[in-house]
Amino acid sequence: MTTVRIDWSMIFFALAASLIGVLTIYGGSTSGEVLAKRQLVWLAIGIIMMFAFAFINYQNLGSYASIIYGVGVLLLVITLIIGTEVKGAKSWLRIKGLGFQPAEFMKIALIIALSKYLSMREKKIANVNELVIPFLIAFFPMILIAIQPDLGYAILVIPILILMLFLAGANINILLGFVIVGFFTLFVPMFLEYHKYIIIDDIVQSLRTENIKLSDAVRILGFESWSYIEHPSNFSNIKPETLGWAKSTILKPENIELFKKSSEYIFDQNKSYVRDILSSDKIMIISIFIFSIIYGISTFFYYFFYRVNILKNFGIFTLIIALALMSSYSLRKLINFKPHQVIRIVSFANPDKFPKGAGYQLRHSIITIGSGKMFGKGFGQGDMTKGDVSFLPEWYNDFIFSVVGEQFGMFGCTIVLILLFGLVVRGMSITWRSKDQFGMLLASGITAELFLHVAINVGISMGLMPVTGIPLVLVSYGGSNMVFTYAGLGILLNIYMRRFTNI
Repeated sequence: MTTVRIDWSMIFFALAASLIGVLTIYGGSTSGEVLAKRQLVWLAIGIIMMFAFAFINYQNLGSYASIIYGVGVLLLVITLIIGTEVKGAKSWLRIKGLGFQPAEFMKIALIIALSKYLSMREKKIANVNELVIPFLIAFFPMILIAIQPDLGYAILVIPILILMLFLAGANINILLGFVIVGFFTLFVPMFLEYHKYIIIDDIVQSLRTENIKLSDAVRILGFESWSYIEHPSNFSNIKPETLGWAKSTILKPENIELFKKSSEYIFDQNKSYVRDILSSDKIMIISIFIFSIIYGISTFFYYFFYRVNILKNFGIFTLIIALALMSSYSLRKLINFKPHQVIRIVSFANPDKFPKGAGYQLRHSIITIGSGKMFGKGFGQGDMTKGDVSFLPEWYNDFIFSVVGEQFGMFGCTIVLILLFGLVVRGMSITWRSKDQFGMLLASGITAELFLHVAINVGISMGLMPVTGIPLVLVSYGGSNMVFTYAGLGILLNIYMRRFTNI
């Protein structure tokens, strides 16, 4: 008879972190009692999911990897069509009042699909050509999630993919190149949006002498003005009285032209060659074409004539530049960034300049976490989350770590971090000790996801990272994240147990 070896330490870490989360939510406010009771229901379902996945051979997940991945992509497409918009992102499916976030399922599905493919191509993955399929596997869900738009979850895909490719044996220099491509892809659009953001006040002042009504409309809408200026057709079927005075004013054709002329004049007065180059469609397309041609010529001479390594390295360098330019240009054209997304990035640099929105959240998050000092104000004694309107928006979700700090102090925060990073350490141990390549990659992807959620959320709460809407796993309120996190832990338990068996 085979002895079942369960990693009880992992179960303890997970349950302890979850219960601290429930207590924190319960003590946060009067509404927290209702949320805490719901969280207990999700916790119970998550535990059932964990043990279900723990005792189903993880190899079966590999056998159905393509189907699981296909279901995940299909759910994301359905969400874009009929999903419910929450906080500016169409990322939820609602069935008879119950909300479900397909992106949470897609993370697990993506890790399973990548693990299966990479384990099948184990001996060939060092070749550059073999990286195409893994990147395509990751690309489709990443774009579908980004279009919602939910950039926080979309960004998570990149480091998970890079780590799994590295462990599968991909060339580290090539991976570093793709890291640069990924960074450039995200940086360029945000850099250009930032430059549009900082001239809004100048546009308001410029328009005062020509059209006072338009100037007031732009002042009221702020950075959101660009949404109406650049995409007026999106609002053509909406009645002016429904839009409101400011929006209907800015959407008049003559006002759109006047706004554009004013912005062009201000850009001319504030020269930035980097901004002008990156924002020019003509320059970007020509640059992509030139670097692609250089890459082709370098590769041709390397393979058919000289075989000099410098040609190969130069070719790879030009390929990275071409891909970086092409991907950043494509992302800028495919995705219309929401004003609140840009403000989140901009406010991170200096939250004091933004008294509302993300700047407000960051400032109050730091105040909340610091107010607890060493041992906190006590369970249910937090001031920042009380009342009908909380001083800390989304305290039970995105900023739950700050509330832990307020109620239980640095001591409580340290306990939570020990528990969560204890899970990460156990996941790393299971990764290295897995008996097969598929199990190793599967464990590494799940562990990477856990680590990123913890690192990003805690960084946001402490003002070290921009606000991205990434919850703190097992602690933040939310059913989808809770259930699928426990499903991932169940897979880790499964890999741990089966290393002792021959099945």
